[in-house]
Amino acid sequence: MAPSSALDPKLEQWLAHFRGPLIGLLASWGSDWQSAEELAMDTFAEAWLGRERMRADVDDLDAVGAWLRGIAQNLWRSHQRKRSRVTSLEERHEHVVAAESGDEPDEQQEALRRAFPELHLEHQEVLRMHYLEQTTAREVAALLGETQKAVEMRLYQARRALRYFADKQLRTEGAER
Repeated sequence: MAPSSALDPKLEQWLAHFRGPLIGLLASWGSDWQSAEELAMDTFAEAWLGRERMRADVDDLDAVGAWLRGIAQNLWRSHQRKRSRVTSLEERHEHVVAAESGDEPDEQQEALRRAFPELHLEHQEVLRMHYLEQTTAREVAALLGETQKAVEMRLYQARRALRYFADKQLRTEGAER
């Protein structure tokens, strides 16, 4: 016998559809993955507790996605204000440990890592949401308030741009050797 969930089925539906894309969206705005996950869960909690204030039907997933995005944006801004006031010792420690480890990453992965910040923010956003959080273009579209076709086109453009910048990185490295 499977254990029963204590969550409302509607909340479970929201989580199933939007957890991944919401985390990806928050990460695309600059949150580290742990903070993005925490902010996403805070977003769901706030949305669920205040669902009576939602001006649309709670079954309309497109409307829910837009509403969740608004809540997430407010929480993220608040998080950024707090973060800007306090310098994170943990982040500094991670940079020091990474620099001291001396592990050599794969050449192509390193080229992709260096190429990623050169992308437009809109391209970074959809790539993180779609690939890193493994969500569908439809779910991404609901959170961004765009059509699925627009998201698919942005993903196509983002992949092409990432490939261009990564190839440029690899050519530059090859010329320096």
